[in-house]
Amino acid sequence: MLELRKLHETQMRMLYAGQMRRDFPPSELKELGTILGLMRRGVYEPLGVYDGEMLAAYTLIYRPEAGRMLLLDYLAVEPTRRGCGTGGEVLNLLRTHYSGCASALMIECERPCSAPDRETASRRIRFYERAGAKLTSVRIALFDVEYSILVLPCDDAWDEAGDWAEQILSLYRQMLPPHLFERHVRLLRA
Repeated sequence: MLELRKLHETQMRMLYAGQMRRDFPPSELKELGTILGLMRRGVYEPLGVYDGEMLAAYTLIYRPEAGRMLLLDYLAVEPTRRGCGTGGEVLNLLRTHYSGCASALMIECERPCSAPDRETASRRIRFYERAGAKLTSVRIALFDVEYSILVLPCDDAWDEAGDWAEQILSLYRQMLPPHLFERHVRLLRA
């Protein structure tokens, strides 16, 4: 049975140096100092997903100081557990974990039409949709990469017809310094 455990700073450093560098290209990785700074501010939650004492997956969640929308910033499953349903289990654990304190998890997926690997981008979107995420009409450019935005409801309080564009922009405004937000966040029209 899988279990979520909050990671402390030393564990986060080890995860970053090992698994995160293995699982994500350098262009997708925030700097470790940025992650640790967000953790110290109490707005970033790294979670290990354990099967007993073995790490099965991990996820990093941005929890803004205001609002009930969280950002699923990173999610990766250990290579030996990929393709076995672990990712879907992790998403179900997250929904349960955040039920009552968050209405939904926002998920960024690179848009297939602009991704270097269109099939992988399409496969990611299908994975999240199978887990219950809803593809919104919001498209956003972050640091010149175009993303589709999906929303994974965490409880019954989420509003399917909500103003997702404004909620998402609000989240990025809280996450990024103003000069970076103005320069690198752009709402796209479908």
